[in-house]
Amino acid sequence: MNVRAATAQDASGIVAIHKATNRYGDWYRNPFQRLGRVPYEDLTPFERWMHGGSWMDLSLFRRHFHEYQVRGFPAFVAEEAGRIVGACEVWVDEEPEPFGRYAEVENVETASRPDVERDLVQRAAEKVRKMGYPALDLSPKHSGGEGAAKEMGFKPLWDTRAFTAETAKVEKPDVEFETRFLTGGFEDLKGLLALNHREPARLRYEVVTARWPSAEFAGVRDATKLVEVAVQAGDLRFAVLATRREWLDPGAAELDLWVDPGDLRKGDRVRMAASIGVEVSRRLGAKRVVAHAPPTTAKTLKGLGFAGGDEPDPWLRWTF
Repeated sequence: MNVRAATAQDASGIVAIHKATNRYGDWYRNPFQRLGRVPYEDLTPFERWMHGGSWMDLSLFRRHFHEYQVRGFPAFVAEEAGRIVGACEVWVDEEPEPFGRYAEVENVETASRPDVERDLVQRAAEKVRKMGYPALDLSPKHSGGEGAAKEMGFKPLWDTRAFTAETAKVEKPDVEFETRFLTGGFEDLKGLLALNHREPARLRYEVVTARWPSAEFAGVRDATKLVEVAVQAGDLRFAVLATRREWLDPGAAELDLWVDPGDLRKGDRVRMAASIGVEVSRRLGAKRVVAHAPPTTAKTLKGLGFAGGDEPDPWLRWTF
């Protein structure tokens, strides 16, 4: 088996691996509701994207891979007997602590080949070490690579939990606050910590707002209702990204909070940010909100009317 840097010529082979692992078992107009079963060839790029992202359509993946190349992000394939049997993509970035400057295996797919997975992750580690990174991260529930993480000694760095609330049952904010649109996009979020850290913060932002080129090309923005604002409430400064993606969870808004790292340890400030975040979500007509945050916020969020937060979703780090 040969593990090497991926090239544009590998696109069709990489897409084939991902299509073969379609978690829905078939192809639908709306896979989340198992509606409209049709042949793959009859799906639009957006409908293919819903089945697993940019990797489920060749035209989308080509745009996705080009963006990785432009940004200088490493990508690898595992080749066996002239056939691609695995692929791995690495995101590199810098965020507030505890993440700092990091490299993360953002996606590894091998169609359930543990040996291929391990070799790809090890190859990624060798590359980022040469690039000057002291560690490699994984988010197994989203990136894959859980088997390799256990074998190679990855350790927990962050844990994200899912919380839900009925908007009608969450008290409205008891403070005055001002909002302004994020005209500068992700640059307006610099210095703030994304509480929903199941994937790199910048990637999360670009995909949800459909600024990631392949998501934009697929037409995700046209199907998304979005409010992205910076909030000022007294001396509390944070940001809210509220998104309604009807195909994913009708009636619900995804609530992303971005806070000053120091405020994460202050329950009253977390409560205020979450309360205002729900209020912003109401502007989208949401009857329910889904928020993600570390378990240290569970008591505060539950006191506000949220439920859940019981299922761990770890972000792991392997220090060289």
